This record gives sequence, structure tokens and C-alpha cells, in this order.
Amino acid sequence: MKKLMSGMIYAWYAAYYIFAYVIGLFARQLPYYKNLWLIAERKTDARDNGLHFFRYLTKQQPEINTAFIIEKQSPDYERVKKLGKTIEPYTFRHMLAFACAKVRISTHYMGCSFDAYRFMRLDKFRLVRGKNVLIRHGITANDLSELHYPEARPDLMVCSAVPEYEDMTAHYSQPEGVIQMLGLCRYDRLSETHETKKQILIMPTWRYFLSSVSDETFQKSDYYRIFMEILSSDVLAEALERYDFKVVFYLHYVLQPYTKLFHTENPRIEVKTLGECDVQDLLMESAMLITDYSSVFFDFAYMEKPLAYLQFDEETFFATQYKRGYFNCHTDGFGPVFQRADKTVEYICETLSRGMKMEADYVERVERFFGERSANHCERTFQAIRKIL
Repeated sequence: MKKLMSGMIYAWYAAYYIFAYVIGLFARQLPYYKNLWLIAERKTDARDNGLHFFRYLTKQQPEINTAFIIEKQSPDYERVKKLGKTIEPYTFRHMLAFACAKVRISTHYMGCSFDAYRFMRLDKFRLVRGKNVLIRHGITANDLSELHYPEARPDLMVCSAVPEYEDMTAHYSQPEGVIQMLGLCRYDRLSETHETKKQILIMPTWRYFLSSVSDETFQKSDYYRIFMEILSSDVLAEALERYDFKVVFYLHYVLQPYTKLFHTENPRIEVKTLGECDVQDLLMESAMLITDYSSVFFDFAYMEKPLAYLQFDEETFFATQYKRGYFNCHTDGFGPVFQRADKTVEYICETLSRGMKMEADYVERVERFFGERSANHCERTFQAIRKIL
């Protein structure tokens, strides 16, 4: 029954797309759809490389007809609307724009479509016409089998670091020239002069097996226990008071519904929600990062600020969520790896005592990993897209 339902959904999307494509043969001559560059992130927000590239196009390349797919109820909708044209997702205009677009640009493969997973399958059988550009959600540390050819057939896929580029060109089997080392668009902003506050950011990634459990089950998990142990640490509280620092705790997008379960009486510790802040702002204004496996550590390392990894469930994580890739935090990481909350707190205290400086060995790793760091990633991405068109 499940296979039948799945097959019917595929058939519906294929038929809907073909219908829109036929209408698009005429619609793409209209100003609204002509030579359209369509951009998307997750359709519910705009805080990533898609937003930065959209801003670049509307300000620096105003002759380009571009539109951003985002829900009107999104907390980011108004700021996107101020930049340029927006499209409400899952409407006929969305499907028509998808069918008409000269190029589709997204942080996740097939992110401009109605359903990324199913349109990836349709694209695998060459049923989706037009150019597709993957500007990425972040730097890849683990093996992403779904981006191997022929599972994914992008016309351009962005890389941002030397070993990342070497690994993907060697193992992802994409045609020559598809994978290009252009840098993430959002890194243009990281290169700008900015204020660093007396703030420590704790930002763990999600867990597949915790993404839809009850609150009670979530609170019984090691994930909850470990991070609550840090937030309620008396040692950390004393250090924050002594050095006049604060902590911001921010859960991954997928686990945001469980934010309400993390609480503390310490006024120097804030638990933030999705609508309260911007991830890039948090990274730029924080002096130190504690994460587990989240790729945001690459952004943080790019700015040469100290960080540490709390990987209390390493074996389980790589057995159930991601395959190990070229990057090993123990040998390649930009900070120490811990398995226990108390050891992580000790390192936070130690880093506070030495003025929140990244240690020299880790600075050398940053320089080897990124190579030459320069801005203009949006411009380089724009020129690369023009070439494939």
C-alpha cells in the first residue's frame, strides 16, 4: 500500500510539472518569468547562502530577473520582500516558476521544487528540464551519498575548502567542471569587520532518532542530559560571573520544538529560539563555539575563533545518521574533542583564562583547510552560473 501511495505521489508531481512546463512554453515569454533565476533555501526561512546570493543579485546585478521562494508566514519574509520578488511555495505560481526558470539555485539539492526528495528521483530519470545549481547549506565534513552522481545531477555544485573539493571530485563521480571551489556566499559577510561580544555559543546539531519523539522521551535521552549538564554547571556559572561572559544555547532547526525543555535559572545563560536570532549573527558575535558535529564549526573556524567538539555519542551518530567522510575532528578539527560535559566545561574555563584565543596548532589547521581566504564569493558564484548558462 505504501509503495502504491508513493507511486501515485510521484505520478502526480510528474504530471503537475509537465502541465506547468507546457504552460511555461508561453509564460516564459512574459516579463515575470522570462530568463528567471529562481532561489530557495528551506522555503520557511532565509538566513543562509540563498539569502546572501539573492541580496547580491538584487543589489549588484539588478538586470537579472530573480525571485526567492519563501512562505509569507516566515519570520524572514519581510526582509526578503524588501530585497525583491518573492513566490509563495506550493502554489501554481511556484510550480510554473520552477518549470520556467532559466536556472534554479538552492542551498539543498532540488530545494526550489515542491518536494526535494521526490524531484531528485524524477531528475535522476531526466524528467526535470533546466539548469540546477547547488550553492550548499555548509561545508561537507561527512560523506553525502545523496549528492553522488547519478543520484544527483546538478549543473554546478559549490565547494569551499581544499580537502572538501579534493574529496568530492575524487569520490562523488560528478562530471568534470560540476564541482567548483567558489566559497559559500555567506562567507562574504564573515570577512567583514564585526564586533565580538563576551559570549559563548553552544550549538549542537540534530539527531535523526530524536526528531519526532515525545517530550518525555527526549528528556530521557543522553543528548538532553549532556547539554543540560553544561547549562546547569556550577563551575561554568562561576566562570561566567568571573569573566563577565554569557552563554547562548541554540538548537538545530529540526529540534527547535524541544527548546522549551532546556531551562536554567542562571541569568547569564540564554536559550534562544529560531525566531529570536539569526545563526550567522550568533556566530559572528560569539567569542567561542561549543558544538558536536554541526558544520557551523567551519564558519566559526573561518574567523579563527576558539571552539570545541562535544561528541558523547560518536559511534552511534556515525552508525545512524551520517557516514564518516574525509574530515575527522580528532585529527583535522579546529579544537579539542570531548566525550563528557565536565571536560568541556573545563576547556571553556581554560579558554576564558587565556583571553579567548584560538591555539596556534588549530590556527595552522584553519589555514591549511581553507587555503587563501578572500571575499567576493557571491561574485564568483555569479560568474560561474553565467558560464553554465
